Amino acid sequence: MTTATAQVADGSRAPYSGRPVSDVLDEIRAGGVAIAYSSRLVSPDLIVDAEPVASENLAIAQEILAAHALKLQLDAGVYLVVRAASDSSRPEVAPATPSPVAPVIENITVSASRYEISRDASGSKFFIDRRTIQGMPDVGEDPIRITHRLPGAAASGVSARAHFRGGELGEVGIVLNGHRLFDPFHVRDYQNIFSAIDARAIKGVEVYTGGFPVRFGDRMSGLVLMESLDAEKSRHNEIGISVFNTSVLVAGNNEDKHWLFSGRRGNLDLLIDPKFGEPSYYDVFSQFQFDATPDMTVSVNGLYADDLVTVVLETDPDEREAASSRTKNAQVWLQFDNRWSDRLSSSTTASYVSYSNRRTGLLSDEEKMVARVNDVRDIEQFGLRQDWNFRRSDDHMMQWGFDFSNADARYDYVGEAEYFGLHALYQNAPPDVSRALTAAPSGASYALYFADRRKLSAKTVLEWGLRWDDQTYTGLVSDSQLSPRVSLLRSVGENTELRLSWGRYHQSQGIQELQIEDGIDNFWPAQRADHWIVGLTHNFPKNVSVRVEVFHKEMQRVRPRFENLFDPLGLIPELQPDRVRLDPSSAQSSGLEVSLDGERGAWSWWASYTLSKAIDRIDGGNELRSWDQRHAVQGGLRWSNKAWDFAIAAGAHTGWPTTDLALEQDGIDADGEPIYVVIPGPRNALRVSTFASLDLRLSRKFDVPRGSLLVFLEVTNALNRRNVCCVDWDIEGEDGVEPELDNSLDYWLPLLPAIGVLWEF
Repeated sequence: MTTATAQVADGSRAPYSGRPVSDVLDEIRAGGVAIAYSSRLVSPDLIVDAEPVASENLAIAQEILAAHALKLQLDAGVYLVVRAASDSSRPEVAPATPSPVAPVIENITVSASRYEISRDASGSKFFIDRRTIQGMPDVGEDPIRITHRLPGAAASGVSARAHFRGGELGEVGIVLNGHRLFDPFHVRDYQNIFSAIDARAIKGVEVYTGGFPVRFGDRMSGLVLMESLDAEKSRHNEIGISVFNTSVLVAGNNEDKHWLFSGRRGNLDLLIDPKFGEPSYYDVFSQFQFDATPDMTVSVNGLYADDLVTVVLETDPDEREAASSRTKNAQVWLQFDNRWSDRLSSSTTASYVSYSNRRTGLLSDEEKMVARVNDVRDIEQFGLRQDWNFRRSDDHMMQWGFDFSNADARYDYVGEAEYFGLHALYQNAPPDVSRALTAAPSGASYALYFADRRKLSAKTVLEWGLRWDDQTYTGLVSDSQLSPRVSLLRSVGENTELRLSWGRYHQSQGIQELQIEDGIDNFWPAQRADHWIVGLTHNFPKNVSVRVEVFHKEMQRVRPRFENLFDPLGLIPELQPDRVRLDPSSAQSSGLEVSLDGERGAWSWWASYTLSKAIDRIDGGNELRSWDQRHAVQGGLRWSNKAWDFAIAAGAHTGWPTTDLALEQDGIDADGEPIYVVIPGPRNALRVSTFASLDLRLSRKFDVPRGSLLVFLEVTNALNRRNVCCVDWDIEGEDGVEPELDNSLDYWLPLLPAIGVLWEF
């Protein structure tokens, strides 16, 4: 699922008939087929007359163009759209003598050159289209979860978030229609189980797992970029219901106006016994786009997510474990796209965010711990961003812009805990914890960038850029960040490309990321990472491609973080006795990624292997990061026709690191009784067993009097493999008998079936 297959690997595509030929070519090009055309030759009013019979992307393009006396001509690895023979009903025969050439050839060559200079020279980039996301067997058809299947990603399967190439979860930015989304997740206080973005409301997902250009910043590991869906009809409606969501989508267009509305309600609260909690959540996204003038397009966007989540792990009143979280997240942004000339354009985005989160929790087990928490957070943020693009010539392009935001935040935190039994025996741990902190940070973030991309020769593109960032809300005297980056794209054959990339990436601590729950009420300096990437891509005949990348990421000024050694799924993790503070002086991750994909007829497939290592340098030694996975494999197979669609995906990786626990005698008390302490072993010196999951999805589409009906069955972890996530320790022993430690294992997702129905009309 890494290049062409991930991009346009869908046999059950939407009909092409009646659509502009240029739109279809753009879609196929986004899928990895290098196609260039002149808008004079392929004008916007050129329409696909009949549904193509072909199923492979290149063949589809050839068939559609042939109906308009056009064809594809391969030139330096790019398929140019040129005129076919004058009589398209006859096979083309090479003339014995030179014949006149149509004057549009010059324009086509210019178009091809423009396409080349528009290509991103940086590597580690993937595009996954909308229907691939919908056809993959992932929990809840989540567009963010699809990133779990990319090489270099490490994920538990419970959370929608993923680690990219050894980085932390918070090092990946998510951008929708030019606006970087603010905490776009549901059930945020309990693993961020789902994102707040409807997969059916977007065109696809463009993902950088590293090496992204300077127009993107303040993130150290990766980016997820999305654009909302453009309706192909004057009106399109969807109503869906599944185990996870009930959804409504309305989209349409009218001349120069486009609109989209998506609303989803989570269904988990209807399925789970209320005594175990009520995870209630919903989200709404809308967009209205119109041409204010022939050269300016305006887009009005809004995203609102609302959560009221209660989780109960123990219902016994004497051992009650329960927590609740209420989150309201409203984001509104305006986007103005201006076309000042054929060579100069700009995009301006103004945004507003209003965010509030209320978390309460109670643990009442007098054999382990009694604890309570009340955590209140409010944030208001205004932002303005502008990006300029100037195509100086067909071989030279420049980009520049700025990003500004101003925010006010308010934190009120109260947390208390008292420990008993085993929980009270941790070495050097206090018998109780009591925290009451408030904070009200306020200030701005600034960024400026410039990038220059040049086509040095017919086979070489060089891009360099420089970015400057600064923040005022942190209270630090001087912490501005300068980020130079450079990338080289070199064609080493008709179907082979080499990419070399180096870049410096900084990430400040967001105003919403104060670690107040762990007793920290100050901000840390921005972290820094240097990315080194070498990548090679080769496209074989018959839509098969292979991609190899080697990466190294050196991280400095790594901020302190807090982790739970044994149970990362605790309801109040910051008050658990196994909570530890980590102070790395630096960190490092490196690896090798090999991926293949292909498609043939109704079949498509993909596979990848990653060899990697992620470490922290702590107190002069190296410790594995808790999400280190030395070996990881992913693979999938899909078959589809107009009615049926079947997909199978499998993944496995080396078990994540874990820590041992030992019980030792530490003296004798005044009564002559032995005193015991529990001491964690070397952190992350052990590993849990290998993680593996097999996931399936089967769907059937029926034509109904009005539209179509899609029925699907999805099974996550179909073999019900018990993938270890956590260790629950306890102490056993009777009077006069030496106590012993005992433990039990907890697991990630079990076999999880889901059914659903979608009506499109």
